Amino acid sequence: MPPAADVPNVLTPEQGYEATYRFVAQYFERERIVPLMLMLTSMRPTPDEYRTNDPAAWSDWERWVQETLAGTPLPEVSAPHG
Repeated sequence: MPPAADVPNVLTPEQGYEATYRFVAQYFERERIVPLMLMLTSMRPTPDEYRTNDPAAWSDWERWVQETLAGTPLPEVSAPHG
């Protein structure tokens, strides 16, 4: 889908984080999976210096942004065993 003419097509890391949060939140609305709820709780943006409920979440996010910009392949995700 091409971007609308009046909407920038480049996100700041903060806007990307918010977009990701929104994506996971809408998925959680369809699939009420407890681990997603816990993830959303820790990811919730905050106005303080930590930027999220889980102080490690923002630094993790910054690392993944850098890996993405560097072209690092996406991690492989497999079904749980058991």
